[in-house]
Amino acid sequence: MQSKRTAKGFPFPVGDVVLGCSLTLVSLWVVIASIRMPRPEGWGQAPGLFPLACSVALLGMAVFLTLTAIGRRHPDVRQASAEREGDPESPELRRILLVVGSVLVYVFVLIPLLHYAVATFVYLAAVIWYFWRGNLLWILAISLAGAVFLSQTFEHAFAIILP
Repeated sequence: MQSKRTAKGFPFPVGDVVLGCSLTLVSLWVVIASIRMPRPEGWGQAPGLFPLACSVALLGMAVFLTLTAIGRRHPDVRQASAEREGDPESPELRRILLVVGSVLVYVFVLIPLLHYAVATFVYLAAVIWYFWRGNLLWILAISLAGAVFLSQTFEHAFAIILP
């Protein structure tokens, strides 16, 4: 029995390849449009800087999606995964709900209560600890570095006042 995501005759999930290629084209279009936008005061104040950064990130993810989808060659593994997706006891569903819930807590609870950098540190530490469960010192160091990098980048590179 074939997985819903695998078209007959293709050894990979065609839907992921089509989506990846579509996202690649859209992100390339946004990159070109962002570069063509006027920059009267340089790239630091350019209105196309944020769309450019987002579209470059999307381009990387789209290419990764396409290449990994083409590299998947085990329909039986996809079949088992597809059968588990609708199962409420599925570990994937629990992780998805946990990630969505943690982002909501970060946005609606942590950021209003704490400074952005502190809220980001707490969120990153919790998420990394849950998904990695590595050495606590490494988790704290990575979270601190990430929070400092993000807050300094927003404040100094993009001149955005943080909450």
